[in-house]
Amino acid sequence: MMMKVPYSWLKTYIQLNYRAEELAEALTMAGMEVDEIEYRGQGLEGIVVGQISEIAKHPNADQLQICQVDLGPESIQIVSGAPNIEQGALVPVATVGVTLPNGMEIKPVKLRGELSYGMLCSVDELGFSQERAAGIMILEDGAAVGMKLIEYLELDDYILNMDLTPNYARCLGLLGLARELKAIQGKGKINWPVLELKETEQDISDLIQVEVEDVELCPRYTGRIIQGVKIGPAPDWMQKRLVAAGIRPINNVVDITNYVLMEYNQPLHAFDYHKIAGQKIIVRRAEQGEKLVTLDQQERELDQEILVIADQNGAVGLAGVMGGANSEVDEDTVDLFLEAAYFNPVNIRKTARKLGLPSEASHRFERGVDIEMVIEASNRAAYLIQQYAGGRVVKGLIDLYPQPFRPRQINLESELVNRLLGLQLTAEQIAGMLKRLEFSVENEGNGVLVVTVPSYRNDVSREADLIEEVARLYGYNNIPLTRTESKQQGGKTFKQNMEDLSRELMLSSGLDEIINFSLTATEHYNRLRIPADSQLRDWVRIKNPLNESFAVLRTSLIPGIIEVLANNAKRQVGEMGVFELGNVYFAGSGEPEERLMLGGGSMGYHHDQWNTGAADFFFLKGILESYFLQLGLSTICYEPARVSYLHPGRAARINSAGREVGIIGELLPELIAELDLKKRATVFQLDFARLLEDVKLERHYQPLLRYPAVERDLAVMVKKEVNCAELLERIRKEGGELLKAVRLFDLYQGDQILPGAKSLAFKLVFQAADRTLRDQEVNQVFNRIVTDLEKRAGAKIRGN
Repeated sequence: MMMKVPYSWLKTYIQLNYRAEELAEALTMAGMEVDEIEYRGQGLEGIVVGQISEIAKHPNADQLQICQVDLGPESIQIVSGAPNIEQGALVPVATVGVTLPNGMEIKPVKLRGELSYGMLCSVDELGFSQERAAGIMILEDGAAVGMKLIEYLELDDYILNMDLTPNYARCLGLLGLARELKAIQGKGKINWPVLELKETEQDISDLIQVEVEDVELCPRYTGRIIQGVKIGPAPDWMQKRLVAAGIRPINNVVDITNYVLMEYNQPLHAFDYHKIAGQKIIVRRAEQGEKLVTLDQQERELDQEILVIADQNGAVGLAGVMGGANSEVDEDTVDLFLEAAYFNPVNIRKTARKLGLPSEASHRFERGVDIEMVIEASNRAAYLIQQYAGGRVVKGLIDLYPQPFRPRQINLESELVNRLLGLQLTAEQIAGMLKRLEFSVENEGNGVLVVTVPSYRNDVSREADLIEEVARLYGYNNIPLTRTESKQQGGKTFKQNMEDLSRELMLSSGLDEIINFSLTATEHYNRLRIPADSQLRDWVRIKNPLNESFAVLRTSLIPGIIEVLANNAKRQVGEMGVFELGNVYFAGSGEPEERLMLGGGSMGYHHDQWNTGAADFFFLKGILESYFLQLGLSTICYEPARVSYLHPGRAARINSAGREVGIIGELLPELIAELDLKKRATVFQLDFARLLEDVKLERHYQPLLRYPAVERDLAVMVKKEVNCAELLERIRKEGGELLKAVRLFDLYQGDQILPGAKSLAFKLVFQAADRTLRDQEVNQVFNRIVTDLEKRAGAKIRGN
């Protein structure tokens, strides 16, 4: 969650030695990343306050009026059609040469024959509203002729958009950020807010009781009662600061709790005291199935893992997340019960995720607030309600804190600091840096420091954390560059080299690499008709997924590959081939299993060499054949397979050394139609780990043969069901040592042969290493091959 830090508001707590840009740089170098600096008056720098001194009717237009506008140094004429102009009104004026936020440049123009030298601006023209305004913007008290509009509206300010990591949770409050800046600057003091309370004579214990049933989930709970509150708008200065921080003003009480939230990083919640049944607050776990309507008017069903704030009738709020509508402060509220507490961060995080209800409060509680600052934040809010809502603070404070905070102590060796950072700091220098961050430090001698961690530093638990703090204050950019020396030779493993080689081979074959999320949805597997008992449904499930699209870890690369092809097909991509090398996961009966897979897909491939209409299939199969050849896999064979999402009869199981290592096939026609894919789109997937077991990268070289080769063509007619791979295997077996090569060069299926048959033509190359082959020798081997094919495969030799 992005935090908006108004530069002017931050300056009220500490004197800054930095301009806004310099401050962003200093914070970023100290580990607190500033994503963006936003100038609030962007585009309004040239707008000034003017006063309409005279108004005259336009001689040539009933809807236009001619205004003389006093700008202080000069008076200019402006023609306007706004219905709400009146003499003496103070208005924002854009003079000639000014460019408005919407990009309009003001130039001298003639409107129905009368010159106009500027524009009287409306709120939408100034960028303050998306809707078209009915008239110009009329300024209230405080505006002066000639004043810049950004000064009048207090927009001459910068907003630092900070993306803070969880270990900087203390900086989610401006006082925490000021404390960090004090340490970075090395000087200055914090201007802590005023906390002067005027309490009534009546004691709080006479008005309310508080009980905490689960101390583990709520280690500290405090409450105050404030009477006689008048609900209304917050003071203008407070509303402007909240708006700058990205918070919408609501009323004085809610705005004050949000204001203190931004100051102290301590969420507060105000209950209508008279809506608390029995005047008793109970902090407990929710009952199973208990329901609560929260402030967003949504009814939520709770369980026993959720902590609630309850009264004698039931829950009145989700602890640390959001209040309940049944105890909401409204315009009739007179008396308040003000809650300030510390809730268990893990529980708050689980509750917010479970209910899909992130809030400013939960964002802070789940990162850990300062348990020792709870009362001070409560007193600050009570003071502001006393000042700006007419409240009377009842004497006393409920504070249930059974196990007070005990600060952690860490021994830090200066030698270790220097060794890890590559510096030569003394123990005194290290102690000085830590003291600037308000750590208590005692020097035990011999370079050993005993460091006491303050309550707001829940991110510091060990020596390494303290060393990081030293590095931050010393300045990461000030640490000298050193090159580590090592006698160990680094290198990649066999598996890593094979991954690199596989990527290189796939890319060189014309496929593009994709990387999909490992988290996926079960719906993708339902779409692929995966059977209920399939291993592909043995998912590792996520306990608290962001949504159902990221509910399980994938068990196959195929769904993601199909999704990529489908998304591109919808964008009119006609031809595409992709591959992915990534892990899949299976829950199993014990520890989850992780496997590396290689998958790919193709659609729209146009070069159909065999005129079969299966160009994508043979394109991917050709890539795999080349891939297997490069890996030295000589025992690869293909068998017909039935896979739920592949076309029956157009799918194959890929085997290596007699065991399955993958699949390849065309997608089901109905699946292709459902996803608007190109016709006969094809996918494959290989078990990468199994493939590696058979890889043979050794190459044996032979001298070029001196004697000529003899080529013979062999055309056979077989049934369509007979696989070409089977015929090739038989030819190689019978060809023996003299057969050096064999390849298929023609496939025919048509009217010239018997129905249900196909014709395959092979090129056979015979060659001997020690002599020139005679026709008699070649004929003998060739005839043996023919006889075997006729006998074993039912082949008929064409041309005989």
